[in-house]
Order: sequence, then structure tokens, then C-alpha cells
Amino acid sequence: MKAVEDAIRSDAPATRVVVVEDDQASADVLQRRLQANGMVVSVAHDGRRGIELVEELLPDLVLLDVMLPDTDGYDVCLRIKSNSSTAPIPVIFLSARGEVVDKVRGLSCGAADYITKPFQAAELLARIDAVLGQARNPRVPRLARSAERAAGERRVARVAIADGALRAHVEQLLATRFDLAEDSDTPDVVLLEGNASLPADAPEDVAVVRVTAGRGSDDRTELIPVDVQLPRIVDLTVREHDLDHDLQSAAEALIVLAAAIASHDRPSTGHTERVAARAVQIGRALGLDESTRMTIRLGALLRDVGHARLPGSLLAKSGELSPDERGMLERHPVLGEEILAGFKRLSGLLPIVRHHHERLDGTGYPDGLRAEQIPLEVRIVTVADRFEALLADRSDRPAVSESEAVRILQGAVARGELDAAVVAALATQVRANGGN
Repeated sequence: MKAVEDAIRSDAPATRVVVVEDDQASADVLQRRLQANGMVVSVAHDGRRGIELVEELLPDLVLLDVMLPDTDGYDVCLRIKSNSSTAPIPVIFLSARGEVVDKVRGLSCGAADYITKPFQAAELLARIDAVLGQARNPRVPRLARSAERAAGERRVARVAIADGALRAHVEQLLATRFDLAEDSDTPDVVLLEGNASLPADAPEDVAVVRVTAGRGSDDRTELIPVDVQLPRIVDLTVREHDLDHDLQSAAEALIVLAAAIASHDRPSTGHTERVAARAVQIGRALGLDESTRMTIRLGALLRDVGHARLPGSLLAKSGELSPDERGMLERHPVLGEEILAGFKRLSGLLPIVRHHHERLDGTGYPDGLRAEQIPLEVRIVTVADRFEALLADRSDRPAVSESEAVRILQGAVARGELDAAVVAALATQVRANGGN
């Protein structure tokens, strides 16, 4: 633990830590543990005092509980990251709330790590060391799981080929990059004879193997010629599978996060899912292909993920918003785009996330786009969102029937706000379903 060891060397400045923890006993134990490792520790028992200490002391690290008496840790982290003087200070959440949605929300607020209570002292010190090392060496990226494996652990391959000579040749080629599976091993990749899967007119003198990475419904299969490039191509196939799997997991976690955030400012659960389902139905009625409909669905599910970077008190407010609060809320499409921008394979969702509050007449936000500047997929999600919102009771108005909601949206079409074809497709659906 180099960063911690450096902190206790006599010729190195002590690491300064602010602990924000409402439980006195937990704070005392944490303070003693950190001080025993040469750190200078200041403690706050609520969010307001924690922010004051961070702004006053500009520490090297903040350890932050999620549950605080006056606010939550997410709000405190957002305040730290929104101040240019304190934004570079790494924050580690310490919380008994260990659900994926809690961790993703914490990291989305700008935290460097999220540690679930109870934890071992050795684990905490190791995680602190890693975060401090990253903060002091910003050019060194944190290693992803795949990079960690690439640097050390070799992948395991099983060659299930009946032809003994071909099997031996394939195993010899793979030995440069893979360990060969024993009977009890669970392999990362399986290689089978592949010539039977080739077209009838394929050359017979070229041996081909069928490579399957992963297990179950998410496996990835390729046909690969047996030559000196085989190990590299098999390795890439496994890595692409891992990347797809990691991105799918990230997307699922973000969807869970978006749904949890939406529950703060929606009167009933399931609004996000209903918007997504409605948008897909409209897309199908307009003749959009399955791939485009999938983009619409994911975009609808994630459109409000930017709420994760807004204070919980703002999302929970039931009364009229002040101009400053309204301006802050209207930043959520841009914040959502920033959250998703790191996921290259989710780039197709970004227009929906950023522009779902735009209007055809240019009066929407954040960019004031007009007419054809707004993609059709975005216009579909916008109509679905407004339609489903009208069907639910709100603090400022009661719910309306589906037929009345369509009439309201048709009025928005007449004012130049919404797409006429999209609303017409919605109206057809409502009539076909005997809308009330």
C-alpha cells in the first residue's frame, strides 16, 4: 500500500482525510484506524459540517456515509464536485446500502469508490491506497477487469475436436496465449470442428474451427481458419464477448438507476417502463425496424439517468420550482449524456437522452432544436413520455383518460410542439385498444 506507506514516512506530508459519518461510534473507530496509519483525520457528523470542513481544509480524501441526518451523501458529493476548489478531491462512499443502484448512483455523482459496510480495515486501507494513487497519478487509468486479466491471468481454452492431428495442431497454436482446460475446468472459450458449418462450395483443404466464447444465451460464436493468426483471433473473440457482457451489465445497472431516480418525482411506479413500452409500440406502428425499436426502448429507459447528478431534495420537491431550481433540473439531459458518453456502444442512445425535452417549434431544451433537427426516435420518446405522464395523477393536476390525453397532445401538434405523424400513430393505437 504505497500511498499509505508514503503518508507515514517522516519526510512525507501526512494524508489529510475528512470523515463524514453520523454514527459517533463508527466515526471514532474509523478515525483511530486512520490515525494509526499516519493520517490526519477530521470528522463531521452531518452533511453541512462535512462540506464546511472540506472547503476549509481541502483534504486529500473524503470518506462519506450515504445516510446523514440533514441530507444524503449523494448531495454532499455533488456539492463537493460542483465547487472548482474541491472537485479534484477524491470521495469514497462508505455505506451499508449495497445494492447495485446505490453503487452506480454514488459513482455517477463523481465518487472514486463505493465500499459497502461492514468492511475489513485491510480492505479499506487498500482501497484508500488505490484511490490516492490514482489521484496523485492521473495519467494512470484505473484497470478494468479485462485489462487486469490481460496483465496477469491467462484465459482457459478447451479444444473439443475429434480429429487427433487437428486437435494437437490447434492446441499447439493456442499455447502461446491460452491455458488448455483440464476436465474439471470451466473454459473461457471452446473450439469445435467447423468445416461442417461452411457453405458447400467452400475449399475443403482449409481447416476451420468453430469458436464459442461465453456460456448460455449470451455466447459469441465465430468460424476461424486454422493458421498462425488463430490465437490472436480467438483472443479477440473472447475479449469482444467480455466487452459486450460488461456493457450489457452496465446498461442494466444504469436502467435500474434510472428507474430508482424516476421514483422520486413520479406519483406511481413503472412510469419509465410504460414510456419505453409505449414508444416501442409507436415505433412499430411507424414501420421502424427491430434494431431502431431497441434503441428507442433503451433510450426511453435511460432518458432521465442525468437525475443521478441532481440533488435528491430537488427531485423530491412537490411544490413550484424556483427559476434556479428549474434551470438545474433542465440540465439533466446534458448530465445524462455525460454519464452515458463513456459507453461507446450506447452512443446511439445519446440523442434520445439529450433531446427528449426538445420541441419542434424550438422552445424545448437544452439546445432549442427545431423540426427535422430532432431525430424521429427522439420525437417518439417525447410523445410517449408526455402521453404516459398525462395518465397519472400529479400534485398540480389529476390524471386524464387516454382519449383526453390524445386530444391534449393533438393540441400540442397544432401549436407546433409535437410530431403530427407520431401523435397520429399513438391515436390509432388508443382507438384500436378502445381507449377510455
